[in-house]
Amino acid sequence: QRGPRQAEVSPTAISAVVPRRRTTMAGKVVRVTAFSRPWVRLDVEFSDGTGTAVLRFVGRLEIPGMVPGRSLEVEGTPAMEHGTLIILNPLYEFVA
Repeated sequence: QRGPRQAEVSPTAISAVVPRRRTTMAGKVVRVTAFSRPWVRLDVEFSDGTGTAVLRFVGRLEIPGMVPGRSLEVEGTPAMEHGTLIILNPLYEFVA
């Protein structure tokens, strides 16, 4: 999770995200899927209405409070994988 912010950064729309460039996004959790094979990970489908991204938490099967409908602000460096925007182990913050 993210600590207190040093500087306020306005979120980028998922549809405007540039792969391999660090970004901040805000949106809602759509789906949470845990995988134990081929490796342990938690995939969180995240949407802001302009597009979707997958937040991939490696080595975790659950994150308390990470449920569909929950609003988040995330920060990380996205990459494209088979046409899907993926962010590995992003910093995240639950927002009201």
